[in-house]
Amino acid sequence: MDKGIKVLNIFLGSKARRGWPSPFYDYEARVKEWVSRLDGLRSLIRVEFVNRTASTMDEVNALEKEIDSEVDAIFVYILTSESTRFTYWASRRIADLGYDYIHRYGGYGIPTVYVIDLYGGDISGLPLVEELERMGRRFLMVSSSSMNEIARALKAVYALKMLSSSKVLLITRREANPAKYLSPQYVSLVKQKLGVSLEYVDYSEVKALYDGVDAKAAERLAEKIIEGAVEVREPPKSEVVKAAAIYIALKKLLERHGANALAIDCLGWLEYGKVEMPTTPCLALSLLNDEGYVAACEADVHSALTMLVFRYLADRASFISDPVVDTAENVVIHCHCTAPIKMDGQVAPYIIRNHADSGHGVGLQVFVREGAEVTVAKFVEGLDEMLVSVGKVLGNVDSDRGCRTKIKVSVPDARKYLYGYKGGLHRVLAYGNHITALEDLSRLMGFRLRLEGL
Repeated sequence: MDKGIKVLNIFLGSKARRGWPSPFYDYEARVKEWVSRLDGLRSLIRVEFVNRTASTMDEVNALEKEIDSEVDAIFVYILTSESTRFTYWASRRIADLGYDYIHRYGGYGIPTVYVIDLYGGDISGLPLVEELERMGRRFLMVSSSSMNEIARALKAVYALKMLSSSKVLLITRREANPAKYLSPQYVSLVKQKLGVSLEYVDYSEVKALYDGVDAKAAERLAEKIIEGAVEVREPPKSEVVKAAAIYIALKKLLERHGANALAIDCLGWLEYGKVEMPTTPCLALSLLNDEGYVAACEADVHSALTMLVFRYLADRASFISDPVVDTAENVVIHCHCTAPIKMDGQVAPYIIRNHADSGHGVGLQVFVREGAEVTVAKFVEGLDEMLVSVGKVLGNVDSDRGCRTKIKVSVPDARKYLYGYKGGLHRVLAYGNHITALEDLSRLMGFRLRLEGL
């Protein structure tokens, strides 16, 4: 599934009687420098570069034949700013190439990223921002001395591509929980706006896979989980074995359907008495997220989609949570029983507990790293907006009230967070500050970011 991305790099530059960097500038030598620097990014992201140089409008127009369904992005490197304004008009023409492609083949498929070579392309590049905005183009503009900015733009393109090849299994049944059963129109909207496919799966298929799990394999996995725990508090080993078997069944389900994510209606499973399942899926969701899949509880598709974004932008497992606002401490405590144990790539300490809401099954109480910066986000209904905040982990709350894992995170203003709250109950937490990366993705995909607690 993950084949990396293919990027068409177009290096724009020409000689002119006057202009930046200077009339005597060797832009062709500069192209070679850029190509060498870009090759250094291959260790960060799987990318195939196709490099082309253009110094006339005829050469720019000829590049149209390079654009096809295999190209995931066009990166335009503006090296010079001539009195003839060649690189300005060439950059606008390349924006039109992408726009023409939309109308010919349907759908927005090829984002354009403009890179201003400092002290060279600035005079041509900066006026493009207003013009491309006016034209309604989706683009990124990079003007930086750091290659990290280009790496981040490549990551945004990668996330776009991976979202379009992602499939989320929505495990529910209409009579079990009608509120979690999305309409065909909304399923189409998810595909249209994010490129993600949704597929319904009935609980009965999970149960059949569970019944076929090798008992010894489930026991071996359970023993490994118990061995790694700080403590086993409520559930007996037999319950951990059942929970391990649910994980094995759900992983087989993902493989069977060619999916990389799921959102399971555990409330329909647990509360409504419509489905007989052997135990809760909490532990299974923790393990699947650690393993590189996305697994969301309560059939929360919007959180699952947000978790996919974090998976691709940050290469991180994320934590779907119920937020608790404490205005006295100016914090939000993120709570649930499905925390991954490798959210920052390292194994965190954990206690094996039961599912707090029901008193059954197996969930983990995970203790995350204090002092870490985290990003909290969620797509809202309609997918036109993502709510986002950044804070620091101030501690792990150890209380038997509420869900098992409780992560205390700072917010700019807890009262503003409280009175501005929207978008349903859940939020998604990931290690690291990803605000700028999310801004890049929102520009390319057309959704808004709204900062919470400000």
